Amino acid sequence: MLPAAARLLDRIVIRMARRHLRGITDSNGRVQEAHSILSEDDYFGDDTPPVANMQFMDSSHFTCDSPHAGVSPSCRRIYGRFYAAGNGLSNRPTVILLHGWNGEMCYRLLFPYLARRFRNAGINTLMFELPCHGERRAGSGIGSDFLSADLAAVAESGRQAIADTRALLGWLRQEGSGPLGIWGISLGAWIAGLVACHDQQLSAAVLMAPLCRIDRAIEELDFCAPLRHSLKDSDLAFTRVNLAWHRPLPEPARIFLAAGLHDQFIPLRHIDELAAAWGHPCLQRFRHGHISMLFCRQAMLRSQTFLRDSLYHRLRY
Repeated sequence: MLPAAARLLDRIVIRMARRHLRGITDSNGRVQEAHSILSEDDYFGDDTPPVANMQFMDSSHFTCDSPHAGVSPSCRRIYGRFYAAGNGLSNRPTVILLHGWNGEMCYRLLFPYLARRFRNAGINTLMFELPCHGERRAGSGIGSDFLSADLAAVAESGRQAIADTRALLGWLRQEGSGPLGIWGISLGAWIAGLVACHDQQLSAAVLMAPLCRIDRAIEELDFCAPLRHSLKDSDLAFTRVNLAWHRPLPEPARIFLAAGLHDQFIPLRHIDELAAAWGHPCLQRFRHGHISMLFCRQAMLRSQTFLRDSLYHRLRY
């Protein structure tokens, strides 16, 4: 994609996001509550049990209880899809897909395409809607968006997304899945990265344009003004959930990072810093921006090939 077009597309979406969150302010942002949530010993879900009440509505759509109540009643249930590559899990590899912020279109259009390609490679695919997205989005107020001036809600939604992912990984393993991988983009890549640093069940991870420095994103991104307003004059730091503060459990050769050379959301230097902190995993740079990465066929094919090879290598050995 032409550099100018990729940058322009990012700027348009940033402007739309700013308008979407414009005027969302809070007198205190529940800073102390956010600090308490982020400081919890089990913020990263180490004690999360596998999903125990999986219910399939048809051959692919499922629902189950979330390990956490979340920020609103709409967040209490997980909704997702599972695409089997054969009869049942069959000890085949499985990949969990995690979408980005307000990425319902990615979930509905891109993920089924990726699932078909994984299925053709003999790999099961599971995807689900993150808290405050899709059927889990409240109509208004708390729970209507993952990001808002309510910092406690932001911290809680991150914790719930991690726990949901780990609960579903536990269910997959319990049901007989083979090696497990994870593929996330943007906000979903942030969640995927934190899970990869704390869940030993994962064998490989792909992080597409990951939100690796959430503290810098709040400081620098135009549409994060409501969050900055809530943080004013407080010492609350989101550094504990920056990816570089953690170390992945899969070896570097089993981690794939994708960066956009023209990304206006995630500066390339942030992903370079993450790659250095994580022992230099596979890092590929594409001539795209943050949004146009979704349409980059080369990035999708390379990331899928990487997961396929990594998971089947683990299955053989």
